[in-house]
Amino acid sequence: MAEATAPKSKGMERVKGLDLYQLLEVEVAADAKTIKKAYRKKALTCHPDKNPDDKKAVDLFHQLSDALEVLTDEATRAAYDNVLKARKAQVLRVRAMDSKRQKLKDRLEKGERRHEDELFSKVDEEAKLAQEIDRLRKEGSRQLAEEQELLRRQMTEELGARAGARADRAGGRVKVRWDRKLQPYDRAGLETIFSKYGDVTAVVVNAKKGGSALVEFASLREAKMAAAIEQGLPANKLTVKPLWEEEVQEEAKTSRPGTDVIDLTGPQGSNGCLSNDFESMVMRRLRQEEERKRLIAEMEKEDREGS
Repeated sequence: MAEATAPKSKGMERVKGLDLYQLLEVEVAADAKTIKKAYRKKALTCHPDKNPDDKKAVDLFHQLSDALEVLTDEATRAAYDNVLKARKAQVLRVRAMDSKRQKLKDRLEKGERRHEDELFSKVDEEAKLAQEIDRLRKEGSRQLAEEQELLRRQMTEELGARAGARADRAGGRVKVRWDRKLQPYDRAGLETIFSKYGDVTAVVVNAKKGGSALVEFASLREAKMAAAIEQGLPANKLTVKPLWEEEVQEEAKTSRPGTDVIDLTGPQGSNGCLSNDFESMVMRRLRQEEERKRLIAEMEKEDREGS
C-alpha cells in the first residue's frame, strides 16, 4: 500500500523533517521573545562571516533563519505544530508495535487503516504548512530582517572593539617642543618625564635645531595620557603634540572606499568583507611602521649633521 506524501514546496526544503524547537533549543511553549533570543545566540556562532569556509555552518545558519520565520509567524507556527504532533504520534505508534501485531491480523488491519487515515491527515497539515511558508516567502519576513539587522550591528560592534584593541596595541607617538633658549631637555630627561605614563620605546632628540623631540610609547592609550596631561618642567614647559591624528588623516586619504563597509546579510559578500578588513589593517600597520622609521631617521640625520 503506497503511502500518501505531502506536496513539495520550495520554502519547506530546509525545514522539512526538522524539529525546529530542538534546533533553536527552546521549549515548544516558548514565546516569540525567547525564540528570537535563542536565534541570535546560535546564529552568532555559525554566521557565514565567521565561518566562510564551513558549508555546514552556512547551512545551519539558513536553517536557523527558516526556523525563526516559521516560529514567529502565528499562523505558520500553528500549522507547523500540527505537523509536529502528527510526526510524534507516528513515532510513538511505531514504538508501541511489537510481535503481537504479527499474530493478531484483525488488529493489524485496523491499525493499518488508522495509520492510513492519519497519513492523509498529515498530508493535509503538511500542505497547510507549505502554504504558510510560501506566504512568508512572498510577503518577506519582517521578523527575520529585524533579527539579522540586530545581528549585523552586534558583529559590527565586535569588529569595532577588535579594531580599537589593535590600535591600542599598535602604540603611539607624540612630538614635544620647548624653548631652546631656556633650560634644555636631553634624551634621558625626556624618558624619565614620560615613563610615568607607561613604557617609552624610543626617544629621538633633534640635536641640530634643538627644542624638539619624538617620543614613542608602547601603547596608544599611554601616548594619549601623556599628550593630555604632561607640561614638562616649570622652568621650561613642554608643548606635546599627538602624531596619531595625522596618521589617521593620511590613512583616510589613501584607503580605498568601501573597505570599512560590513555586509552580514549572507555568504555572498562575507569573504570579501573580512578580506578587505584584514587587508586594511595590514596596510595601516605597515604605514604606521614606515612613518615611525621616517621620523626617527630624519631626527637622527639632523642629530648627526649637528654633531
